[in-house]
Amino acid sequence: RRHKKRQSQRRQQPIRTNPNAHRILIVEDNAINQRVSSLLLQKLGHKTHCVADGFEALEALQQTPFDVILMDCHMPEMDGLETTRRIRQEYAGPQPYIIALTANAILYTRERCLAAGMDDHLTKPIRVAPLADALNRIPQKTPPSAAPHPHA
Repeated sequence: RRHKKRQSQRRQQPIRTNPNAHRILIVEDNAINQRVSSLLLQKLGHKTHCVADGFEALEALQQTPFDVILMDCHMPEMDGLETTRRIRQEYAGPQPYIIALTANAILYTRERCLAAGMDDHLTKPIRVAPLADALNRIPQKTPPSAAPHPHA
């Protein structure tokens, strides 16, 4: 009986508000991995949007600016490395911080992901602590009100 009570209390905990919340695009072809990533990020206080491949990611970026992209490396049609290269070359908006997600750390090494233009690298299965650490490594943006005035 105690066990059930603890579970219900855990479920009722509100999602934390995060003063450093990011708008995060999850690019992942596996629906279960999309759901897990989205729930973890939302629990950390971030807003998420999921797409299933690189082409959808490029379209989503044309519609909405994202602060961060969680990019699966191994996807059909256009893999995460090619998608990242295209974002870096073709996307005119503010460049998002791109975190590689890979289940194959041998094929998609950290060095290979960074060379393609990604900013960080995580291995699957995704876990809260490494994900939170990666998000904490994102350089803080200067709010427009705190930026130096060009005529000062």
